Amino acid sequence: MKKKVYVLDYDLISPLGIGRESVLKSLESNYLAAKKISRFPTIGLQIEFAAEISDPLFDLYLKEDEMIIDVAKYDRKFELAIAIYYIMESRLQEIASKTSQGKSGIVLGLGIDVPPLEAIRELIGEKLTISENSFIDFFNKINKTKGYINKFLNPLDLSALFIAKKLNLSAFQKTIMTACVSSTQAIGIAYDSILADETEVAIAGGTDSLINTLAFIAFNKLGVLSTGKSGHEKACKPFDITRNGALAGEASGLCVLASEEFVKKNNLTPKLEILGYGNTLDAYNITSPDPSGLGMSRAFEMALKNSGITPSDVDYINLHGTGTRSNDEVEFKAIKKVFGEYAKSIPMSSTKDRHGHAIASAGIQEFCILCLCMENDFIPCNINLEKPIGNGELDLVQNENRRKKVNIGLTSNFAFGGVNTVIALKKI
Repeated sequence: MKKKVYVLDYDLISPLGIGRESVLKSLESNYLAAKKISRFPTIGLQIEFAAEISDPLFDLYLKEDEMIIDVAKYDRKFELAIAIYYIMESRLQEIASKTSQGKSGIVLGLGIDVPPLEAIRELIGEKLTISENSFIDFFNKINKTKGYINKFLNPLDLSALFIAKKLNLSAFQKTIMTACVSSTQAIGIAYDSILADETEVAIAGGTDSLINTLAFIAFNKLGVLSTGKSGHEKACKPFDITRNGALAGEASGLCVLASEEFVKKNNLTPKLEILGYGNTLDAYNITSPDPSGLGMSRAFEMALKNSGITPSDVDYINLHGTGTRSNDEVEFKAIKKVFGEYAKSIPMSSTKDRHGHAIASAGIQEFCILCLCMENDFIPCNINLEKPIGNGELDLVQNENRRKKVNIGLTSNFAFGGVNTVIALKKI
């Protein structure tokens, strides 16, 4: 008999709120997080809005070591990671204290590191000039510290190491960098580690932000960000005929997975069960999915098969739905192919019109949102959906949120390079 893997806890920092209770309230009230960017100057940029986390996070970690605080000031991804840790600290410590030595680990999805240009300008007090070794000399000068970390450009596993050290997670610490499925795959790897008896408790999640000068301009140059011609609040319109791009965002989140044996031994009450997941690779194009939807279809099919469920068992799907021209159409095709006649009766929505696309942390953000939906019998609508693609072939929830019991839910994420991951959850 297949072992069971439970979700013991989860939490989220999102443009929709700090902590899962705040996020749920924002979902229920149809709050849209898009607003003018405040973190860096946008003069001369074609797009000046994004879904920022506007609440200050410093109070969450103000008692940390001075070097940690310095790094958090200049590395937004790291700041988000330590902030979500401190939101969950007492709960995480309680669970970690019950684990056997060497039987707990952490897997985090992370976005690619980028030089914080706005912070560099602040430090040197003048406009940067490019000359041989100028950047190297600058970084060497700034990074002269006695600690094990730098102010700039730290090892990519810094966030995972930080949490692992805090909780003595000695089985492993892993960092996954597969763009928009990074944290979704992190959850899958954590799940597998429990099935393989490598761990009895595994923490999974991710942290990322597009809200910095270099990353924002790069994604704009790729042509995947919405220009917001109809206003920034309606900028992202997943599955709408008039969609024209994604909304840049940021987020961090963690979930705690545990084996059935660990749950029973410690008399714990899990929140949900992970039934299984599917993971595939198109290898079609570095920035666009296979137009046939083959890879996405296989990911959905594998998730259903590995979970021992059928399309008729699914009560809700939280779609990837970026609002870009290519992604939404291909995801639509994949859903139709896999779910057939049931596609018309399964409520589906993308919540990226509300909180934006957080890239490497998109998966954990939407996983946590799915958990909230399932625990609260709630299905969020596609707020900005006015003219749905297709001819009613999918139940794309429109106009109003729904109250419905969600016993089994799916969440899907698809990434650059054609990586596709789908996770299935079950209410206990």
